[in-house]
Amino acid sequence: MLDTGKNSPLVHIVRGACNLMMRFLFRIEYRGWEQMPASGPLLIVVNHVTYFDPFWVGVRVYRTLRFMAWDKLFQFPLSGPILRWLGAFPINLENPEYGSYKTALRVLRDGGCVMIFPEGGRSPDGKLTPFKEGAAHLAFRAGAAIMPVVIHGGARVWSSRMLLPRPGKILVEFLAPIPKEKFPSTAAELMHNIREVMLGRLEKRLEASTPAAKP
Repeated sequence: MLDTGKNSPLVHIVRGACNLMMRFLFRIEYRGWEQMPASGPLLIVVNHVTYFDPFWVGVRVYRTLRFMAWDKLFQFPLSGPILRWLGAFPINLENPEYGSYKTALRVLRDGGCVMIFPEGGRSPDGKLTPFKEGAAHLAFRAGAAIMPVVIHGGARVWSSRMLLPRPGKILVEFLAPIPKEKFPSTAAELMHNIREVMLGRLEKRLEASTPAAKP
């Protein structure tokens, strides 16, 4: 696994290379990442549109990061070892609670950081689909803070309806972390509140980028 939490030359090289590539291809911009807690259990909750999402977010997470990836990807000779090296662990989309949930819970209880996509799969058009409650259950059981992250522009770059990606502007917005002390009483309410916050950011950005109608 690539330990992004240590100040090693390899980490600097990989992060720098990823940053340069992303800035060249996607003119990527980051906001709010400095709000991330430097230690303690943290669950990063991200909207999901492209296969690039874990890398777009992970390059600005300056601590060890684990994330779930489709288990079929681990069966290929090249992608499997690379994904594991980057900190991924497999999730079975037909039975997501098996194995991957226990791995994520163990990482969080050890004070680590886990990235999760609560929609469960990629959005076909960039719009936020309903959230599953698994992230909230993890946060409740591990006592982890939750940091919502919103990726803007992913649908223009590589939606699930596109065969290949194309260059485009990407903004990755890290929102204020939610400490466990501010959680509501139920998982359903917690995920509803997080979704509303992320939806509001997506809609605000869309409004800002839409030209005003001429009178």
